[in-house]
Parts: sequence; C-alpha cells; structure tokens
Amino acid sequence: MSGRVQLDALAQRAPQLILDSFDQGILALDRDERVIFANRKAEEILKTPLAELAGRRVEKVLTVSTEQWLEVRREDRFAQPQGAPEVRLTVEDAEVVLRPSVMVLRDEAGTRTGSVVFLEDVTDSAAEEEQQQKLDRLISLGELSACVAHEIRNPLTGIRTTVQFVASKLKPQDPRKEDLDDVIKELDRIETIISGLLQFARPQVSLPGPTDAAALLTRVLDNLELQFRAAGVDIVRDFCDDAAHVWADPDVLQQVVLNLSINAMQAMSEGGTLKVTLGIKRYRTKKSMVDLVFADTGPGIPPDVYEKIFDPFFTTRPLGTGLGLPISLQIVRELGGSLTAKNVPGGGAQFTVRLPLVSVAAQAEGA
Repeated sequence: MSGRVQLDALAQRAPQLILDSFDQGILALDRDERVIFANRKAEEILKTPLAELAGRRVEKVLTVSTEQWLEVRREDRFAQPQGAPEVRLTVEDAEVVLRPSVMVLRDEAGTRTGSVVFLEDVTDSAAEEEQQQKLDRLISLGELSACVAHEIRNPLTGIRTTVQFVASKLKPQDPRKEDLDDVIKELDRIETIISGLLQFARPQVSLPGPTDAAALLTRVLDNLELQFRAAGVDIVRDFCDDAAHVWADPDVLQQVVLNLSINAMQAMSEGGTLKVTLGIKRYRTKKSMVDLVFADTGPGIPPDVYEKIFDPFFTTRPLGTGLGLPISLQIVRELGGSLTAKNVPGGGAQFTVRLPLVSVAAQAEGA
C-alpha cells in the first residue's frame, strides 16, 4: 500500500519535476496575463520565489520599454514576441538579458485562455557577442599595427646597438653614461610593447592538448602566493570536484591566468580577496563549458573605463602597456572560448574565461 501511495505522490509531483528540469525559465499566465506558475529556473533568473510572483501582471515582472511585447499573431500558438527579440531588465543591481518565446493556450473554441512564456537567459551570450564584435574590429587594427611594428623593430635594434656601443666607450664615472642607460631602458620598453602587439595580432597557440584546468590554476596561484601576501590579498579557491579539462597549450593558457590574477591583485591596492572559481556549465543544447572566474574585492571597473578595458594600449597604470587584457582575450578566442568582464553587486570586478570542456576519455578512445 505504501508503494502505491509513493507512486501517487510521484505522479502528482511529476509535472513540477519535469518543468523544473528545463534549462529555460517558464512562466504560466492566465488570460489576464497574471503569473500563476513559475518553474525553478524562472525563480533563479528573476531572483524571486513563486509566492511573490504569483498574481503579478507579467509587464510588472518583465519591465521593458517595448509595448505589447507579449502579443503574438492570433493564429500563432508558439512564436517569438514581435518587436522584442531580447528583454533587458535589472535584477539585484545586475543586468539580465532574456530571449522570450510565447505559447498561446486556447480552448476547443479557439478562445485564448492563457499563455506560457519561455525565458532563455542569454546574458553571457549577449556580452560575448558584443565583445566579439569589438574584438573583430580590434583584430583588424592589430593586423595593421603588426605590420608597422615589424618595420619599427629593425631600426630599433640598430639604434639600441649604436647606443650600447657609444656607452661602452665612456668611462664608468661619465655622467653621459647614465643618460645612455636610460635611453636603453626606454628602447627596451618599446621592444616590450612591440612584442606584445605582435602577440596580440598573431598569438601563438602551439602544442595544444587536454589540459587540467584545476592543476594549471593551482600552479599559477601557488607561484604568485608570495606576491599576493605582500600585497595583502587573500586567495580563495573554489574548484569543482569534476575533472575540468580544456583543449589548450598549458603555457599559453597559463599566460591568461597569470594576467588576470595580477590584474586583480593590482586592482586591490589596499588589499582584499581574490576568489578564483572553477566550474563546469553543462548545456542540453550545446557543448559543455569550463568557467574560470576571477572575482576581486577592489573598486570595480569605472563606467567610463568599462568599454575600453580590452582596447590595445589602454591602461590606467603609469607603467602598464595596456596589452595584457587584449592579448588574453585573443588567446582565449583562438582556443574557441570567451573572456568577459563585469562588476559584481557589492563591489569588485569579475573576469570569466569560458572554454569548451574536453572529455579526456573520449580523446583517449580516439587516439
């Protein structure tokens, strides 16, 4: 008897369990377009439990500038809302980008009895697309700059050799020798900028293979431990238990991790905490991804700087080259991933490296 009771209880819960398993948020509306149901994903997206959503009109839940975004053609039972391919709203001080679809519910007489709204969270995809468009423009600039850099490097080498030769002819106490040493330092700085620019334009991704992301993060963070301690920055590691392998050259990916870690440390001039998170984001409709997240407790990215942080040569530091983030962005792109940045509620900045998950077992079978 108890078994039958359990089956009946499971049957009653089955619709809820099924709807909660969807990757999309689902809102069920009555004929007055008031929320009568929200699945778990919708509650997560909107950061609001069903008890608070129930009874609210949908335009109060999804406040957008486009009027009548929910309406679809009379003959449609399932369609994208007209005039609103994306819905942007602020949830807990963070912008969320949603792509809605609407299914109209009708009775046998064809009378509309309600509707179901499917909400696909495309916040990360929207940010990645915007950055990709910007990156494409930067790549064109980088290619042009690389040609110029090649032309500069040869005479620069000749100048440096000449200055060194002249300096070698001076006596150690000659004051002009110190001036020439300063010239050589500046020439070396120019050479560093040129090398970085060339790497941005044509990053070298050699010897790729399955790379253990957790091991790579651990190695870099361990090597930086003394620097972080001296800067008064604590490192918090939150790595998933699952094996997270990405297809990459570990030396090249290490450069990205190093750049982002040092950037975070430098952003916290008064000390703070850097939380490095490693997780796997699994999708039903596309390849699973590995997320490497670097979240600091610094002042965050100023609004007037946000649009420029991935621009070559843009830097807020006196001795910075402004190439660390552009190079990192290009490297991650070449690996088939993305690099995004945002401010987090409560203060601080967060940089996320997203790379395709590699099944080591599958690679071994194919070998």
